Amino acid sequence: MKYLGMMILSCSLSCASTRLEAGDFDQQRSSSRMSEQVRGSVNRLKSFSDESVLKQYAPDPQREKELQRLLPNYQVTKKGTSSREVRDRAIVRLRRTELTKSGRQTSNQVLEDLSLFRRLPEIRFEVNPETYEYFLGHPDVVVSLWQAMGISAMQLRQTGPFQYEMDNNDGTKSEMFYLRRSKTTNIIYCRGEFKSPLLKKPIAGSGVLCLHSKFEKQKDGTVFVRHSADVFITFPNTAIETAARMISPVSNYISDRNFQEISLFMHTISLTMARQPRWLQQMANRLKNVHPDRSQELRQVILNNYHENQKRLATRWDISEQPAM
Repeated sequence: MKYLGMMILSCSLSCASTRLEAGDFDQQRSSSRMSEQVRGSVNRLKSFSDESVLKQYAPDPQREKELQRLLPNYQVTKKGTSSREVRDRAIVRLRRTELTKSGRQTSNQVLEDLSLFRRLPEIRFEVNPETYEYFLGHPDVVVSLWQAMGISAMQLRQTGPFQYEMDNNDGTKSEMFYLRRSKTTNIIYCRGEFKSPLLKKPIAGSGVLCLHSKFEKQKDGTVFVRHSADVFITFPNTAIETAARMISPVSNYISDRNFQEISLFMHTISLTMARQPRWLQQMANRLKNVHPDRSQELRQVILNNYHENQKRLATRWDISEQPAM
């Protein structure tokens, strides 16, 4: 479940130790601070190979409070759940979503042999819509960006239009296919196997992740996204399903936590583009194992984000300087 969440958002990630201020993108100290914030969000992604997570996976309310203090424009609005009522509603929603004939067949195969379900937390955070959309549509760029930062050994290679292969370098390998891409709904099918120190052999499985996003524009021009995801998992036999259910308390925690960290990454990387673009422009020049056009595309997304933020700030300043009537 964790890897489905990482691949769909890949963009996909506590982060900041200070609030970001506009206009100081060329200051070396601020640039260093931003790079640490972005690296921190990805470094906190957990996996089943992390023994510390397996030993201790209790929620950390203190950490959540600290995040809210440091990042007021990031908030977990609903907790994750695996309740039957939520699952049934999610199944109905997926069945009603428009898909291609092959996409419908693929999703139905998972739903008909459903083993595990998880509604990941609902999270609301400030983000530039173009940045959010670009990373959703190009998860390989995000992974390459992580590699350029020196914070991930994961490999994600595009094999076709909206098709990717992932190798996490720990024995976990998978393929992913977008069944639907839109501004509000992204549906991904994933199949593969993962390893865990809790299990003697790798677990094979497949699943569908449905990411639902809603953008909210504020009066000052700031844009927030409110998103959550439904994860449907199926396993090839009862023995594997039983083993997966045994570790579901851990996998549920890891899935929820990683979705939060991925969202933190999205929030922080968007702010970095708007306020510290030079550092990210340098990172964009170091992309590897992606289409040759991706570096230029990412640089353009960074510039667009920065210019949009400057325009919004200029408008706000003009309004504040108008004399009272």
